[in-house]
Amino acid sequence: MRKILAALAASALLLSFAGCSSINSVSDMYNNLKSVCGDATKNVGTTVAAIKVVDNKNAAPTTTFAAPLVGTKVESKVITEGTGPKITGNQSVDLEFQIVNAGTGAVAQSSAFSGTDSASQYLAPGMKPPFCEALGGVREGSLVAMYLPAALAHNNQGIPQLKIGKEDSVIFILKIAKVYLPHAVGNEQAAQSGFPSVVRAVDGTPGVTVPSDSPFPKASKNGAEASAIETLLAGAGPVIAKGDTVMVHYAGYTWADGAKFDSSWDKKTPATFTLTDGSVITGFLDSLVGQKVGSQIVTVIPPSLGYKDQPQGTIPANSTLVFVIDILGIKGK
Repeated sequence: MRKILAALAASALLLSFAGCSSINSVSDMYNNLKSVCGDATKNVGTTVAAIKVVDNKNAAPTTTFAAPLVGTKVESKVITEGTGPKITGNQSVDLEFQIVNAGTGAVAQSSAFSGTDSASQYLAPGMKPPFCEALGGVREGSLVAMYLPAALAHNNQGIPQLKIGKEDSVIFILKIAKVYLPHAVGNEQAAQSGFPSVVRAVDGTPGVTVPSDSPFPKASKNGAEASAIETLLAGAGPVIAKGDTVMVHYAGYTWADGAKFDSSWDKKTPATFTLTDGSVITGFLDSLVGQKVGSQIVTVIPPSLGYKDQPQGTIPANSTLVFVIDILGIKGK
């Protein structure tokens, strides 16, 4: 799906998110988000209205229309409305998808619509094609028809591998399988002494100051060295278990000098990890297990639970690591 979509085409820092009320449920978390994608219901027009879609539930939908279907703008309509959280933007969604050539009526590509091969797509305003604007306000669980004229779908270049010509518009039938949070949304917790200080931009991007001239905080669990964890925002989502596939935003720093060595925020895309032994460093895995979706945590990972005596890129051997992590969701939950 990423390849197909590719082929188709700093805020002031704050100490907290202004206006957030008490967060006691998943609904509270999503209700505290402001949409940057607009309202897709305003995109309904005569072109997309001509598309007939039969929702076959756990199988690919049946899509019919009189080809060629020609329109001048992006249009979308909800075929079957879900009951989950709404798409607001600057977030990832899991999608089942069917791509239809509007010029010929032929299905160019399709997922199974069975939950086995959904694709993740990041939605942000101003992206091309304009999926964010076309899906703004649509709820998780919904089935949506979206029409894109050729100029917006593929810049009148066509997609030869899908047998879509230069003048062919494109129809997407999308099942919104999962809507992830754009950033942590939770109740503010008191900062703990000795941990790095963290401020947040309005979009959730953290600014971090590591007190490198001080000893790093330490912790133990069952008599063994453990990562020291501070919760800054306590989310109200499901609890992460070992083996889960989680979506997070994160930024990593070395305690010795406070240098940032990696950041998903800088890459403009959240990261996905399956929390199994060996998939990530032990301290990162242990810090996430037991946390709730919507939380923001700071974890200080000693060398024994990080990269030990092995240097990694710009990270020296025997480094104590600091991660700021926003927990955005669990795949399938």
